[in-house]
Amino acid sequence: MTTEEFNLDNWLDGIQRTERSVTLYGRPDLLADIDELEAQQRATADTPEEDRAAGESTGGKLQEKIDALYLALDASKLVFRVSFLDDQEQNAIEESAKSDMKTEADAAAAAARKEAREKCKRLEITQPNEINTIARNMANAAADKVIEREVSIRTIAAAVVSPRLSVEQVRKLYTKVGDSQIALLSRAYSRASVEAPQVTVPKSLKPSQTDETGISS
Repeated sequence: MTTEEFNLDNWLDGIQRTERSVTLYGRPDLLADIDELEAQQRATADTPEEDRAAGESTGGKLQEKIDALYLALDASKLVFRVSFLDDQEQNAIEESAKSDMKTEADAAAAAARKEAREKCKRLEITQPNEINTIARNMANAAADKVIEREVSIRTIAAAVVSPRLSVEQVRKLYTKVGDSQIALLSRAYSRASVEAPQVTVPKSLKPSQTDETGISS
């Protein structure tokens, strides 16, 4: 295709936002059962057969139970597709979070100021300026933490394109799977936002290129 034939507007209209996928598991509690069985398996392997208690599970039976648990864990997985948000969308989320969470942020700041004064008393810090500085810093950090968490929740809700999640569903997800799995969604969002696509085309599928002599490479 020549430069004259190429239509940049059509190309721009066809651009799609970068998406990344990540897998979350709904039954991570099964990992504790797997840990226990694997510990039993190691103990069984180290115990001579003649010293094992009657009816004690063999290594093979333990492995069957472990395999079944891994299958149940795998069955609980869900793949999420995550895209990025542009600056305007991200700014709107931050502004709405600050506005909607003002009461909660103020309450966290007030509690932090009280804790700061109690801490200063325990440490026998008596200078008013020093006490005020500590209280102000702790109050500011507590309020920021409330806002930052809410921004994170709302960002994930907006960035996950499949399956769609509401803000309340993401909030529930936080309480169910914990920060470790939520961090996977956050990393997928970061990758979609800042990581350029790395595309490797197999050599056999690349179009042949002809040099100036007319010989195809």
